[in-house]
Amino acid sequence: MWKKSIAALVLTGAVVLGSTMNVSACMGIYVGKEVSETGSSYIGRSEDIGNNYTKIYTVHPAEDHEPGEMFTDSYGFSMEYPAHTYRYTLAKDSPLQGEGDEAFAEVGINENEVAVTATVSTYYNEEAKAADPLVSNGICEISMGTILLGQAKSARHGVELLGDIIDKYGTGECNIIMISDPNETWYMETVSGHEYAAVKLPDDKVAAIPNMMLLGTIDVNDKENVIVSDGLVSLAEENGFLKTENGMIHVAKTYGAKDPGRGQLTRLWQGVYYLNAEKADEISIEPNKDGSFGPYDLLFAPSKKLSSQDIMKFLAFRGEGTKFDSNKDAGIYPIGNSNQAECHVLEMREGMYDGMSGIEWIAMSRAEYSLYLPYYAAMITETWEGYHNEEMTSVPGSMYWLFCDLNNLADDNRDLYGKNVRTYLDKYQSALIEQQDQVDKDMAKLYEKSPVLAQEKATELGKLIAKETYEHVDSIRTELKAFIAEGKTGEFMPSVLEKNVMPNYSVERVMEPVDKTVLEKMLGEVKELLSQIDAAAYTEESYNALKSAAAEAEELLADITADQTQIDEMVEKLKNAKENLTKLAVQKPDNEEKTDSTKKPTVSVSKKPTKSVKTGDETDVSWMLVMAAAGVSALAMSKKRR
Repeated sequence: MWKKSIAALVLTGAVVLGSTMNVSACMGIYVGKEVSETGSSYIGRSEDIGNNYTKIYTVHPAEDHEPGEMFTDSYGFSMEYPAHTYRYTLAKDSPLQGEGDEAFAEVGINENEVAVTATVSTYYNEEAKAADPLVSNGICEISMGTILLGQAKSARHGVELLGDIIDKYGTGECNIIMISDPNETWYMETVSGHEYAAVKLPDDKVAAIPNMMLLGTIDVNDKENVIVSDGLVSLAEENGFLKTENGMIHVAKTYGAKDPGRGQLTRLWQGVYYLNAEKADEISIEPNKDGSFGPYDLLFAPSKKLSSQDIMKFLAFRGEGTKFDSNKDAGIYPIGNSNQAECHVLEMREGMYDGMSGIEWIAMSRAEYSLYLPYYAAMITETWEGYHNEEMTSVPGSMYWLFCDLNNLADDNRDLYGKNVRTYLDKYQSALIEQQDQVDKDMAKLYEKSPVLAQEKATELGKLIAKETYEHVDSIRTELKAFIAEGKTGEFMPSVLEKNVMPNYSVERVMEPVDKTVLEKMLGEVKELLSQIDAAAYTEESYNALKSAAAEAEELLADITADQTQIDEMVEKLKNAKENLTKLAVQKPDNEEKTDSTKKPTVSVSKKPTKSVKTGDETDVSWMLVMAAAGVSALAMSKKRR
């Protein structure tokens, strides 16, 4: 993005996009999934339009359109709507700017999980301008977000859609657009009135993207990974300004401005340094012998895997500690500059339920003293009311003006005012990122119960964390104002930092309250019973049923997404399992001998000599037993003879 006053002049032809242009403008970043700590892909950008510039974060609903219904913006671009447009989030200008109700809706994710950041403005050279000038009523940045988010079904489809529009209507600006979905990310440059080039970005690279064309050599015949306008090569070739390497067009050399401007070059260097310091050492931002600059690589490997917070801090980087340190030299235009109206990082994850793949991390005002709050942007249907204020000056209750005011106060004296503010915001941001993991797990449980319920709770949770964050940060703004007004010396210390007040970003907070007391009591009784009884005394089926029910109950009690119906059903399940605990029947083994009263007892004969009870002498007891048996036998025989 460039300043809108300049954009408007360009559309009327009053400004030539020449080599000396150096205006306040956006900065983009790309991080592939293989070089991020999370395994997510990221696209991000700062919208550098000016300090004290109201932005509104909201949701545009899905809509049906009648045949012939037209979309028209304040720059004169017009096209027919499709029959249906999708729901999407957006960060737009206030309507009080006078450029329409949804002007510069530059970032968002739609219900198809297509993420768009549009745009980083760029500049073409005089040869390209002469051959294919920009079109005054062509599609421009003011409407690209709205069009793409409302209609794109995938990242690739978004590129194809914008290409078709430029083929038909032309474009009024040179821009860089990034579009991603859970599977892939595309980078697109519009390089003249009707020409464009787009590439699918590799997963193992990063990019630092100031306001300059950076697309190098591309194979226009690689239809899977490259999408270009029909005349990209032929237009340049026929007009004598085609630049090639190894037989392939070098897009930036062919169409880009000869001098991208000092502000672009310092931010390019800072961005490359942040991602790979050794790579930055190879870069010169001084002109070549012929007055040109570069060329510079769009894509390169980072020096380490990057965390979510690393990527967020990229947009606040001011070259601290480097040879291009903007804190030491105010003449060096930094990435983290005072013209940022909002900053965003769009994270895409694989293997998630529909609507949960994309997290839109959005920060109002400047990244240096702001917070990126997380939203399931493909699911939510509303945002907190504090994002909706249209006023052009600071008012209470506005998320934008809260962080704008805080930045204005803190960066007046970074050492005394800003140091501990930054410390607190860093800790708070880190906690949000850490808590997102558990939120994902709980949201997945909700989705398994009902996608509609998950959407409802995602919306409620987004509103809750926004409101809570506003309250914490508003206390810092109030205290810092008083600190400065009272002329206090030393470092300002926010009370929320002293008390370590951190976010409570949890699905549990938006769930309906449930009564778990009966289940907790019954589970306690069952666990005590299981600890006291012998499992072998009960049928295996009934014992295992009770043990399994107890384990389920324990898990349900720990589930913050459980509703009252689930709790009540579990109580009944435990009750039934307890009642159905069945003892084993007492039976004699089948091989046990039955007692026979007619059978003579078996006499066991011991061969070991024992002592006589009376004399203590060892006597052959076996002999005595034999003699006793003989006597019994003789007696029996005598009785029989009688």
